[in-house]
Amino acid sequence: MAIEVQSVHYNEADDELRRQFAVLQHRVDPDICAMQGEAVPAQHDLVLNALSFYSCANGKIVSYAAVVRKTIKHGEQAFDIAGLSYVATDPDYQGLGFGSRTVAAATRWMKKSSVDFGIFTCDPPLASFYARAGAWLVVPDVVLIGSQDDGALRSDSLGKVVLMRLFSAKALAATSTLRHTTIDLDLPVGQFL
Repeated sequence: MAIEVQSVHYNEADDELRRQFAVLQHRVDPDICAMQGEAVPAQHDLVLNALSFYSCANGKIVSYAAVVRKTIKHGEQAFDIAGLSYVATDPDYQGLGFGSRTVAAATRWMKKSSVDFGIFTCDPPLASFYARAGAWLVVPDVVLIGSQDDGALRSDSLGKVVLMRLFSAKALAATSTLRHTTIDLDLPVGQFL
């Protein structure tokens, strides 16, 4: 079965497409994406202008992964970073390659873009999936924090592993400062990758 991965900027997606993204998220994890009547909850902060990657089967979206981007300061350097967000595959379609292809497409886009490095967190049992789908490596010596603010989310306190890929020559040259460190995403309290 050929799996086609499509993409659209979340901010430019029409209401029906956003509804389908939310329905998939709700089906996979109702606690994260609470659907209340016809209201469609926003899945991404519009400021981050997420790029949504998705796969369809039988007329419905069955796999989704978004890439969010921003510029952060780490040490004395500014880096353009990206991370995967809201990755989900419909339980009826898991194990068929939809999630892998969607994550692979999102990762290829990051690699071809002007992003210096990709970074995000996941539950430890999912790390092998991301390694297979996009060559994402766990960096056990890196802690990811949402911000310096009280109440900001942290990878270590959430029990998440940090996954990273260095893409640009600038990031590769800064490998020593991007390892054995804490990386601040400078996000509003409650947001995380």
